Amino acid sequence: MEPGFKSSQNGGRASPHDAAEQLRLEQVRLAYDQLTPSQLTAVLNALVFVAVQSLVIAPHVLVAWLSAVCLLALVRIAGATAFRRAAPQPAELGRWRAYVITGAAASGIIWGSAAVFLFPPMNAAHQVFVAFMVGGMVAGSVTTLGPVFPAFAIFAILAVGPVVIRFTSQHDVVPYAMGWMALVFLVAVIVIAHRSQRSLSDMLLLRIQNARLIGEVLAMQGRLARSQEEVEALRRGRR
Repeated sequence: MEPGFKSSQNGGRASPHDAAEQLRLEQVRLAYDQLTPSQLTAVLNALVFVAVQSLVIAPHVLVAWLSAVCLLALVRIAGATAFRRAAPQPAELGRWRAYVITGAAASGIIWGSAAVFLFPPMNAAHQVFVAFMVGGMVAGSVTTLGPVFPAFAIFAILAVGPVVIRFTSQHDVVPYAMGWMALVFLVAVIVIAHRSQRSLSDMLLLRIQNARLIGEVLAMQGRLARSQEEVEALRRGRR
């Protein structure tokens, strides 16, 4: 039996609602399991980002933005630790799922703000670097936030949306084209993430159903063993 999947030992067949609740729990558990490494990666990327943009952006702006990234990372890592300690059941899932979505939204706002505060007006190379960094964060979150698709969609829209607006608001041909390319990227990555989430959900649902079938088989074996013991006891009593 794989960890995280509980088999039913009562021999009763699980309802579709129970299977759906267990599926949602496994999706949220996957998102929390990946929070710590993803947030450490976000902080590392932010450090590189700030180091590069320090050539064209005022230090106090960079420090404030980096502090926001680090503070949010600490909060989300603490949330992942709390989730593991709580070991919530499907009935307790609502608030934990909401925390994942809220954290993703906050992260999207911070990374999207890079297109406002860390976007040098007259330096094309550093503008492209902003788009590259934000796009990389969104692409990487397909796997870390993908199990809870609304969390990914909100993060992607809030992170890439300001980049699209900032580039398309410029009147030069190249920035304008880059803005539309960023929009195409946003739509494409959301579609890809949605399809990946559906495939992952199908796989998780099969594992959940298999675990419950194993539980039913074990329960049936137990009943058969008890029946055999009762038959043997009756035979011995007749002798």
